[in-house]
Amino acid sequence: MCKNLIKGVSQWIERRYSTPLMLALFLVVFGFFWLFNFSSLPIANSEFVRLSGHEGLLDAMPFYSAQEAYTTLMHYGDAGRKLYLRFLATDFVFIPFYSLSFAFLMTQTIRAVCGAGTSWLRLNLLPFGIGLFDCAENICILGMLGLYPESNTILGTISGVVTLGKWLLTLATVSCLVYGGFVLLVRRLGFKHS
Repeated sequence: MCKNLIKGVSQWIERRYSTPLMLALFLVVFGFFWLFNFSSLPIANSEFVRLSGHEGLLDAMPFYSAQEAYTTLMHYGDAGRKLYLRFLATDFVFIPFYSLSFAFLMTQTIRAVCGAGTSWLRLNLLPFGIGLFDCAENICILGMLGLYPESNTILGTISGVVTLGKWLLTLATVSCLVYGGFVLLVRRLGFKHS
């Protein structure tokens, strides 16, 4: 049953894929990326770093222990913790956009490399795995912010583990896309293996 569900969701993504839709979604993703990283709005990373004493977002760390998470939350100060809540609210909106846009890009890449109907197409679900881990991470961080100044070691540990999972799936997704791009480049340049 799980195998059929995975196949069904993967095929659903494939049926909805279109280049204009993918490009429109990527415009939204780049807009969010700019908003988070380069704008002067109060949810921008630069404002967060300024308010938090140059601590980075827990989201951006590859892994952290519960103790490291709560130490970081302490360094954020009250203003940084409030800003992090706004950032997380915006991140929840961002997740479906980047998940679907990268799922479409994966679909396009796999179709171009392997052809339509291949079982490799299920790799287009990797971006949704990233999104699920990102949601779990955000929920854990929201819980930690809600409990602050109290700490919960289990919640902090789970948060660090799901953050690691998010980054491992991101690495897998990017690796698949880079490999697919390399295969397509080699084909385009006319190299053949014997």
